[in-house]
Amino acid sequence: MTSKESARPMDLDHTDVISSVLPDAALAEFVAEHYDRLVRLARLVCRDGSDAGDAVQRGLEQAWRRRSSLRDDARLRPWLDRIVVREAIRIARSRQSWLGRVFAPRSDVAWIGGHDPQTEHLPAWSTLRAAFARLPAEQRAVIALHLYAGYSVAETAELVAAPVETVRSRLRLAKDRLRHELQERES
Repeated sequence: MTSKESARPMDLDHTDVISSVLPDAALAEFVAEHYDRLVRLARLVCRDGSDAGDAVQRGLEQAWRRRSSLRDDARLRPWLDRIVVREAIRIARSRQSWLGRVFAPRSDVAWIGGHDPQTEHLPAWSTLRAAFARLPAEQRAVIALHLYAGYSVAETAELVAAPVETVRSRLRLAKDRLRHELQERES
């Protein structure tokens, strides 16, 4: 690193980072357009903004190294989503390790989301978010890909590299657990 590079400010916006990491124009343009969506997707799995940013960064690095493996440009979105979600799962799992639990933020720290005055004071919304946060990373990933990102069950299975029946099972278990926790809250 030259002295000029070290003098550069560290607060670059994500388009500068993308341009320097992913010089391929088509890939860089796609990532610049979908960066925020990728961070939101990773955050659903990781439950932490900084971990989500790390997952996206690692995913983008992997995407750059493996860009020659993408044969069909129409598959760019699911290909990149798969890489980012897998990284998010890895990070979420590492948080569950003993050392990860020691250094992880406390579970009673609230998830900071966008300000939406309509849902801010709804107790059911808070209960749902808390229940979603307690799901295992694999279940959060399939919920995020299927219900949030809109992938079919088969596409979700392909993205998480799991059999279709396993994804169906994870979806069912996650929905049942969420439904159960919401019903407990109501009674």
